[in-house]
Amino acid sequence: MQKEIVKTKKMVFGASCIASLKDGKTVFVPYSLPDEVLEISIVKEHKNYTEGKIEKILEASPHRVEPRCPYFYVCGGCNLQTADDKYQHFLRKSMALEALDRALSLNKEKAVFDKPALEKNLFEKSIFVSGPNWDYRARFQFYIDEDGSLSLKENKSSGSVKIKDCPIAVPAIRNLLKSNLKEHTPNSRIHIFSDGEKIFTQDNAKDCEVRLAGKRIKFNPLGFFQSNLEMTEKLINTIFEYAEISSSVLDFYSGVGTFSLFAYDQAKEIHLVEHNKHALAYAEENFLINSSSSGIIREKKEIGFPKIFYHALDGKNWAKTKESKLKFDTVFVDPPRSGIDKEALSWLCTSGPRQIFYISCDPVTFARDTASLLVSGYKLEKHFLFDFYPQTHHIETLGIFRKN
Repeated sequence: MQKEIVKTKKMVFGASCIASLKDGKTVFVPYSLPDEVLEISIVKEHKNYTEGKIEKILEASPHRVEPRCPYFYVCGGCNLQTADDKYQHFLRKSMALEALDRALSLNKEKAVFDKPALEKNLFEKSIFVSGPNWDYRARFQFYIDEDGSLSLKENKSSGSVKIKDCPIAVPAIRNLLKSNLKEHTPNSRIHIFSDGEKIFTQDNAKDCEVRLAGKRIKFNPLGFFQSNLEMTEKLINTIFEYAEISSSVLDFYSGVGTFSLFAYDQAKEIHLVEHNKHALAYAEENFLINSSSSGIIREKKEIGFPKIFYHALDGKNWAKTKESKLKFDTVFVDPPRSGIDKEALSWLCTSGPRQIFYISCDPVTFARDTASLLVSGYKLEKHFLFDFYPQTHHIETLGIFRKN
C-alpha cells in the first residue's frame, strides 16, 4: 500500500483537508485538520484526485482534540469531533464563505457587480450565530436490530452501527438509547423526535408538536422538521428582527408554515407554496391553532385577515400560476439541499419582491443562487451562519436580500 508524508492545507466542504502528493496530485484526507503533518496511505485513486487515510499524525494541529463519541470513526453522523468547538466555528464559516466567494468569481464576467459588491471584508461582516455544541439534536432515524437495539448508518457503507449513546442527541433521546425497543418490529426503521421532554415516534404519536418563539407548530413524525430547536428559534427571531412586512408574503418551500406563521400579525395576504400536500395540511392547521389561541377564532376554510392561500405545487410550477403575477413585498425561501428550482429562481429574479429571506442548508447551492440574485439587481444586505449542526461540517445560512 502506497504511503506518503503530507502537510494538509485548507479544509473543504465534506470535512476533509486537501494535501499534495509527491507527483502533484491532490489527496483528500478525512479526519485531518489544516496545517498537520501526516503519514497517510492511499486508499482510492480517481482520475484527478486520490483519497487518503491517516496512518500516523506526525505534527498535530493545536486545535486537535480526542473525539467525545466512541462511535465517531465508524458512525456516519459526525465528522468534526477532532477539532475543538471554537475552531469548528472557524472551519464551518471558512468553508461556507469560500463557496460564496468561488460562486461570485465564476459569475464575475456576466455580473453587473464587482465581486466585493458584497463587502470586501465579508468574513468579518458575516454573522456567526452559535448555540449548544452537544445535546442539541432532536430528530433521528434509527434502525431497529433483531434484539431491539438501535443503530445509525455506518460511515461510507450501507451497513449500520449499534449505539448506546449519542452525545449530540438531546437528553431524552440519549436516555432512550440506553434501553431497547423490543416491542417494535425488528429490522425496521423508526423516526424519533423529542421536544426536550416527550419522545414522539410514528408508532406512539400521529403528530409532533413544539412551541417555538411563542407559537405552536405541529408536524408529522415522518415528515421533515429542523433537528435543532434552539437554533431554529434563534433563526426565526433573527428573520423577524429584519423583516419589514406591510402587504403580501410568499412562503416558498413552506413545509408546515414555520416562517410565514410569524408574519400572521403583519401581512395582509400570505401564500404558501409546498409540493407535499401533507405538510401543507399541517401548515393550515398551524395557522388555525395559533389564530384561535391568540383569541382570533376563524373558520377553517376562510381564516380571515390576513387572507391565506395554500398552493400544493413545487417551485418550478409556481411561475405558471396566476398568483405568481401578484406583487409580493416579502418572500421566504427554504429549499432542499439542491437549492432553488431554476424556474423559481428565474421568477424571483424577474418579479422583484422587495425583500427575500433565503434559508439554506447547503452553502454551495446558496452561493450559486446568490450569484443569480445579485446579477438581477439584489443586494445581499445581511449574511448569517447559524450553527445548527455542531461536530459536523454542515451549517445553516440566512441571506437577507433587498432590491437595489
